[in-house]
Amino acid sequence: MPLSQDRLVRKEVALGVIREIPQPEDHIGLRLLAPFRDVESDDVIFDYAPGLTTGLAPARAEDAESELAQKDETVGYGRASIIDWALKDHYDPSDVTRYRELSQLGESVTQGNFPLTIGRMTEGFQEKLARDTRLRRRKLDNRFEWLITQSLETGGITYNDGKIKFSVDFGRPADQTDDDVSVGGDYWSASTSDPIGDLLARQEAADDRYGVTLTRAIISKKVWNSMMNSDRFQNLLIGANPLYTVEGWGPERAARIVSQQVGIEFIIYDSVYRTRDLGTTNWVNNRFLSPNKVYLLPSEQDIEEIDDTIGFGATLTSPHPEGDWQTGYYEWERSTVDPWGYDIGAGSKAFPVFPHLDLTWTMVVLAP
Repeated sequence: MPLSQDRLVRKEVALGVIREIPQPEDHIGLRLLAPFRDVESDDVIFDYAPGLTTGLAPARAEDAESELAQKDETVGYGRASIIDWALKDHYDPSDVTRYRELSQLGESVTQGNFPLTIGRMTEGFQEKLARDTRLRRRKLDNRFEWLITQSLETGGITYNDGKIKFSVDFGRPADQTDDDVSVGGDYWSASTSDPIGDLLARQEAADDRYGVTLTRAIISKKVWNSMMNSDRFQNLLIGANPLYTVEGWGPERAARIVSQQVGIEFIIYDSVYRTRDLGTTNWVNNRFLSPNKVYLLPSEQDIEEIDDTIGFGATLTSPHPEGDWQTGYYEWERSTVDPWGYDIGAGSKAFPVFPHLDLTWTMVVLAP
């Protein structure tokens, strides 16, 4: 779309450039569990997510100003208060003015060393803008990953940033959330554990209750290694042979054998987002999913037979005016409040919904 001439900072870049940044490869939310699905308005989202009446990138009310982006990797009232996730970066008047003056000087000077020096300085500012744009998009991706994995972890979403507060329950039964198979210390890492038996028991329960088959399991490397090294697991799969005598034995072969035994595809997932308290240098890795659990999902074929609209889950996204009324990610620039300074922001009007989260199962298989 054509751009106005007063966009001083990135007048050569069209709206929506943040949509061109690829999704992080270590995320599974939008790729596997709840991909973006376009809807015409916010009302459609609230039809699927009842109870959103009050209250990574922060949530904001539709008419509220977005939060200023912190460089610390952190993750109103009314209808859109939890749909619009947005944040911005502010560029001081000196940054913008210097960039503009150097750009104009570079265009007018054609001899000497000035163009080379000016080019480096203007390119440095453009690189800063690009880095900030990637970081804003990463924070938005992290927020959606948190929303989706929070749903899988707890059976719903609970959000409270001190200004906006809401809670959504997707209706998974309590006995299917954190089903503890570690009674009496019988963890999957113990010699008395029975990983395959535990998985088969949950598959049987899901079939009895819902007529679906649990065919996918999201696990951490910690869980996978404990299962692969379990004495009972090894005795069942390779007999009395020592591991080092079994040609080609390793995680990939073990995964194939388990899949043959129980018909489950294992998805190893250890993604994190990083936070740091302001004023400190200590970074903390925060996991999206607990490392001591197994998250069991129904087969895609069973879901298609039950629901040919949303499917297992979807992140419903509605149009936004700053994205030229397109869905998904948008970005904006503003200089009207401070005519010399500049704000650049990004966001997305979206929210994940899971009509069939009751068909999932989470198991605690290792000590916390």
